Amino acid sequence: MAIEIDVKKTALLSMDFQNDIIHPDAPLAQAAGFAKMVQDTDILPRSAKVLDAARKAGMKVIHIVVEFDENSPTMPHRGAFFRMLGSGGPTLQPGTWGAQIHEDVAPQPGDEIVKKAMISAFCGSNLKEVLDKNGITDIAMIGVATTFVVEGTVWSAVDMGLSCVVIEDCVCAGSQEAHDAAIQTSLTYLSDICKADEFIAAIQK
Repeated sequence: MAIEIDVKKTALLSMDFQNDIIHPDAPLAQAAGFAKMVQDTDILPRSAKVLDAARKAGMKVIHIVVEFDENSPTMPHRGAFFRMLGSGGPTLQPGTWGAQIHEDVAPQPGDEIVKKAMISAFCGSNLKEVLDKNGITDIAMIGVATTFVVEGTVWSAVDMGLSCVVIEDCVCAGSQEAHDAAIQTSLTYLSDICKADEFIAAIQK
């Protein structure tokens, strides 16, 4: 069944496409497996295509970024991801190359940037206020990683009564197995899953 999207009530969230998270030259991106999977799945050009289509359709486009500085919440010391995050030197520092959004999916005029504090796009951010101000009831998501920002944001969103769409070939995790597990367990029950071409077709009607 074809997915239905109301472009006036749906925002496209492009999440955590930052150099430190996905670029092959970034230690964290290499250690977590994100850089390899971004390349293997070819999600950057596909995501750029989705972003362009959303802009042309008049949809609200929001880029989610995370940065860590002296004002950030305390970093958890348990969990492999947090150990990786602290092992390669300063990561996702404001104003650095690593914190910048990858050039292939960079913000364009009219897009909005929302800064978060941890995993979910709603953590320590004004995302809910931005959505409410724009009359948004549904969020469609692209980004890295399926098992982190995507899954975390979906959980937060549904707790707030927001409806979610995950564009599954525009997200990836540190491995195909991890991505598939997230899609096939929580995400398929809490959100609608579609492909990029299906999403573009739905918003071009």
